[in-house]
Amino acid sequence: MSRLVPFLLVTFYIGASWASNGCVELDKLSFDKIVKRFRYTLVKFDVAFPYGEKHEAFTSFALESNEALDDLLFALVGIKDYGEKENADLGKRFKIPEKYPVIKLFNNETLDTYVDYPEDDPITVDSLRKFVSANTDLYIGLPGCLKEIDELAAKFSCPKKSKEALLEIVTETEQMENLFSAEKAHKSFQIYLTLMRKMAQSDKSVKEFIAGEKDRVRNLLKGKISDNKKADLNLRLNIMESFKSGRTPDKAASDEL
Repeated sequence: MSRLVPFLLVTFYIGASWASNGCVELDKLSFDKIVKRFRYTLVKFDVAFPYGEKHEAFTSFALESNEALDDLLFALVGIKDYGEKENADLGKRFKIPEKYPVIKLFNNETLDTYVDYPEDDPITVDSLRKFVSANTDLYIGLPGCLKEIDELAAKFSCPKKSKEALLEIVTETEQMENLFSAEKAHKSFQIYLTLMRKMAQSDKSVKEFIAGEKDRVRNLLKGKISDNKKADLNLRLNIMESFKSGRTPDKAASDEL
């Protein structure tokens, strides 16, 4: 399908709506037509004229991802509980409680199946980024992550990899060190490499190792630590998100939704 068609459609709806930059407004007539044209659509169901930190986080993530993610559309559905109650039918269709905002991730293969953004998770750019990254095959580099090493991390996480295969990936990673001479990039690179070396020598599966390491780091974050230490631990958590079994950043399609 030509990219021109969805581009023109989105341009039309953005120009005709109150939608914020980077987002498109949807209603009962446009919802299916537009969502079906994109592999993924992140929809925020909210009051008719949203504002505040949660709305700003959603639109900031949309703007941040605009050029990098052609296959992800950001959409807003404004629900009115007065007058003609616009979009109340969409609220009923997708079982939206009267506690806004509600965010859902759609796959264009079936609009009846979607992933709910965790109700208890804060709505921040970082949390939204992690949610999309965890539930799609799209490459979304979390802060501090390195795309080239993320590709190796995804290969590293394949459940059937032997010890020998894991050590080969460690060697391949080591040979890429000179690509990341800048201070921040080199720091991230060293975290990837340290994790890979430990996992290659561990008796645990990659999945088990990462789960345990995440728990350890999260517990450390609950303690009294310096801002620098907190930043280092959050960087480590971001990088651990790259070790996802059976997924690579360049995978063309996903069956996870």
